[in-house]
Amino acid sequence: MKKVKFTKFILLSFLPVFLFISSGCFDVKREIVMNPDGSGDENLYVTLDKEFFERMNILATSDATGKWKKRADSVNDNTMIENRIKMDMGRVGGTSVKEVKVTSNADGTKEIFLQYHFDEPIVLLKVIKECTFSWSNQLPVQFSTLKFQYDEGDLFFKHTTRKAERSFDDELMNSVFSPTYASKKVSYSIEFPFDVKESNAMTSSGRTLSWEMTFDNIMFNQQTDTASLVKDPTLELTYAEKIDRTIGKVSQKENPLIRVQVYNRNKEPVKIGTGVVLKDGLLVTNFELMNLIEGAGFFSVILPSDSLAGIDEMTERDLDQKQDLVFLRYGAPDKFKPIKYATVSSAKYGDKVKLFYYPNTLSSIVYSMDGMMSAVKKWTNNTSLIEIKPNKPISLDGGAVFNEAGEFLGMITKAYDGEVGKIYLVPAEYIKSQTPAK
Repeated sequence: MKKVKFTKFILLSFLPVFLFISSGCFDVKREIVMNPDGSGDENLYVTLDKEFFERMNILATSDATGKWKKRADSVNDNTMIENRIKMDMGRVGGTSVKEVKVTSNADGTKEIFLQYHFDEPIVLLKVIKECTFSWSNQLPVQFSTLKFQYDEGDLFFKHTTRKAERSFDDELMNSVFSPTYASKKVSYSIEFPFDVKESNAMTSSGRTLSWEMTFDNIMFNQQTDTASLVKDPTLELTYAEKIDRTIGKVSQKENPLIRVQVYNRNKEPVKIGTGVVLKDGLLVTNFELMNLIEGAGFFSVILPSDSLAGIDEMTERDLDQKQDLVFLRYGAPDKFKPIKYATVSSAKYGDKVKLFYYPNTLSSIVYSMDGMMSAVKKWTNNTSLIEIKPNKPISLDGGAVFNEAGEFLGMITKAYDGEVGKIYLVPAEYIKSQTPAK
């Protein structure tokens, strides 16, 4: 089986995170070998320079809590480093460590080598969370997203590294190490198993692409790496999502759909919900989605750029439990085309519609399905529901439906116990009437 070098998307995760948050004084070289089935191996090389140890000692002597003294002691102990790497890796399923070696040099530098195997690409993101657990001011966090998507003969790779300062906000550490962030870089290369059509790599040679980024960029900015590949049509890539090209008139640009990320009480992502942007900075989604974990969870919005946006504090006016609706205000809004609303009176039996939804997973792809308008049902004294018959039986927790004209027809709800095989919508007309002014 042909193997492929594949790097970048877990940037610093396979080291104890004291290396990450003290980043600025070491160099990183990555060589990841990925098989077409998504498994692979990585060789990771890290060199700690003299300045790294000098700044760790400054932290140790300046910190009254004593935590940095312990961390400074740990980076001087080669056996402790090796054991910590093995421990962090051992918490993640789907990986196996082949070799860990830490070498102290006569010039005061230290070299760390890690070689490990991974079963599938998603494991690479899981490792980040495990290795940041002890050192982040948050519970396990995810600094990056990784996507493989395919469409007929094309395979698309996209990795987005989000800024890390939100999770590592130790003021003392930042004051000591921040002067070094701009000068140190992480370099990495990818040798793909398929021919490369295009990419945003800094350099390329055949199937090999190379990128680099500074630690300053890691901490305070967002970087997205992309590549378009010619997929072998005989291969079934279980780790890649198929792009749905049946969306037609109703696209994300015309009537924007947006992901709502749901986290559990440990701030681990557990579900993606479907939101509809009603206007810049305001969306509607299902109340049931927000109530999945009985108020113990946390929520954020994933923008089309793959960056995260926080959700503002909600009021009672934003919640409509009876109609299975919740309105969410979010920061850093992208600009969307104003939405078009359909009316209940315009919905006629037999009208073709299209359903859009994110599946009951952490998928990043909008799925679509054709259907037809079948009835209007009375729900309360003042509200109605629109009944939709999908082209094939499906159970959906939420999503949005648009008519052939590209008008928003309504939100899918499970709050109404209707006929089996039918899908029910809270009408867009009602949603419009309840939309908060601000």
